[in-house]
Amino acid sequence: MSEATVRVEPLTMADVAPAVGLAVRVLGVKPGDRGQQFAADITGERRQMFVAKLSGRVVAYGRVLDLAAGEAGPGTPAGCYLCGVLVDPAWRGRGIATALTRARLRWAFARTGTVFYVTGADNGASLRLHAAFGFRELGRFPSERSAAGVDVLSQLIRTADGPDIGRFTGGE
Repeated sequence: MSEATVRVEPLTMADVAPAVGLAVRVLGVKPGDRGQQFAADITGERRQMFVAKLSGRVVAYGRVLDLAAGEAGPGTPAGCYLCGVLVDPAWRGRGIATALTRARLRWAFARTGTVFYVTGADNGASLRLHAAFGFRELGRFPSERSAAGVDVLSQLIRTADGPDIGRFTGGE
């Protein structure tokens, strides 16, 4: 990723519609209440969404949410969860998901010492991305969201020698 061209920053109201449009285009979903959900990430104290922009255009996003026990899946603990990374297919493989994950971890670790995430057992890209940051699998559970029918719960605990989650934008 060229840090001079792609910038990761917190979601603003001006980014909500383009982020919803990205989800509709890439995931083939209906807009539904995504705009309201995303807008809540701007003002919510227990949630945040980051966008990656190229020349001011939203090309990716990632969210972090504070969830109640069981909300991320059966038997999952309450806590701060990384969720919802989506990168425009034309921009995949350029480090954008890594930059979004770094931004989300910085936000999360400013509030807690432990971060979780859940993904489908068949989502190799997500599993590799998070493993590179030091996430460790805690368990698996049945899921209707995953094509494999199984989701993986992983955890990262902040340590002094943990992963480098330094700066998350090229133009801060």
